[in-house]
Amino acid sequence: MRAYLARLLVAEPDLLLLDEPTNHLDLESLIWFQEYLRDYRGAILMISHDRSFINQLAEQIVEIDRQKLVRYRGNFDDFVVEKDARQEQQLAAYRNQQREIKRLQTFIDRFGAKNTKASQAQSKRKQIQRMDKLDAPATTQARVSFQFPSSERSGLKVIELRDISHAYGENIVYRGIDYTVERNQRTVFVGPNGAGKSTLLKLLGGVLPVQKGTRLPGLNACISYFSQHRVEMLGLDRSVFEEACETGMPEQTVRSVLGAFLFRGDDVFKPVRVLSGGEKSRLALAKLLLDRPNCLLMDEPTTHLDMASIEALIHALQQYEGTILFVSHDVYFIRSIATSVLHIRNGILKFYPGDYDYYLEKSEAASEQAGLIAGQAPPKSEGALRSGDRERKRFEAEERQARFRAKSALEKELSTLEKRILYLEGRQKELVGMLEDQQAAGSAQRAVEINEELRAIISELTSLSPEWDRLVEATQSL
Repeated sequence: MRAYLARLLVAEPDLLLLDEPTNHLDLESLIWFQEYLRDYRGAILMISHDRSFINQLAEQIVEIDRQKLVRYRGNFDDFVVEKDARQEQQLAAYRNQQREIKRLQTFIDRFGAKNTKASQAQSKRKQIQRMDKLDAPATTQARVSFQFPSSERSGLKVIELRDISHAYGENIVYRGIDYTVERNQRTVFVGPNGAGKSTLLKLLGGVLPVQKGTRLPGLNACISYFSQHRVEMLGLDRSVFEEACETGMPEQTVRSVLGAFLFRGDDVFKPVRVLSGGEKSRLALAKLLLDRPNCLLMDEPTTHLDMASIEALIHALQQYEGTILFVSHDVYFIRSIATSVLHIRNGILKFYPGDYDYYLEKSEAASEQAGLIAGQAPPKSEGALRSGDRERKRFEAEERQARFRAKSALEKELSTLEKRILYLEGRQKELVGMLEDQQAAGSAQRAVEINEELRAIISELTSLSPEWDRLVEATQSL
């Protein structure tokens, strides 16, 4: 993509026609490209779903609406405001005209057959015929509409990476890193191109095998990975319906979910290979929904999606009760979803426990898009630090270490407790099955013994539940 754009720009054409130019561009190239286009002397006509990109460059918006071109002045934010205002005006004008037609038609129906009023009725009939009829405003269009179903709650630790090293040939991406994902995190990975954001996501999802170190999925963790390259996730020789059925869900459920993603009627029998980029993205999202995950790993999820589908995805993710880790260069999407930021650079992970604006403030980024690349501002030299600053930093470091030790102890205790609960729940299911078998076989004595063990297990589970809640709250508070 960068090579193609370079060839295009060297030619310095009078008119640039750009169809989704930000797809597959790394962030450095995107920011450079945006700055270049801002000063470009020629005309630019583009299609894009990247709101920030449009807002930076567009001076006019042309919407294709019911086979007509509707022009708006300003950028995308101006377009949204103006479109809402126009729709309200069109709806008011349409309703007023319909009321007037109804009033005239009522007079015609009532007096059209009377000799004394016939001429007036005929006049009003001609008045209706001469009207320039307004079309009813399109209030609804076919749009993706979905929400993630409730899934089994995971343990506090969803995924843990310990002493992970990874390299592509001689290119070492990570060397001995540790990273823990906790339940209900909504973290965006940022950093320069090639820093290893997608690699970390794949390691967390088990998509890439661990070369060195340990990957530990947490209790009841059900993890789904949404690839940047949708083709990796789909069987091109299967139909849409066959691909969705691969999840193992009932046929009726599959059809219902595909319908929510605009695959209706004979569309479900299309071969996957003929789908557009947007359709492949929608199919991949449908499969993600059918997996019922409690942890989502998403790599550039908005690529190829139209704006209505992006809004639907944002709405669904905002309602989603599980854990979300994602890579994106769409600032609007990041601001809507992320509650924490992980910056990756030179194999070093730095976690920011706040939303994207908090990260921008702490990293001292030059702009909201530059923040997707830059890390924290370089520290001052040791000689420039005042003695008070050194003392404060030492005190803060000691505090962090104390919190870390306390949290590690709690997490170890919680992990032991979760293993015990998992064992008891498994044993409870076994005993229920055995009890059903014993009832069928008619062994009363064995049934009594099983019931006694069941009561003991239920009693222990009841007593462990408050302790689990206490440990979770204490861990989260640290």
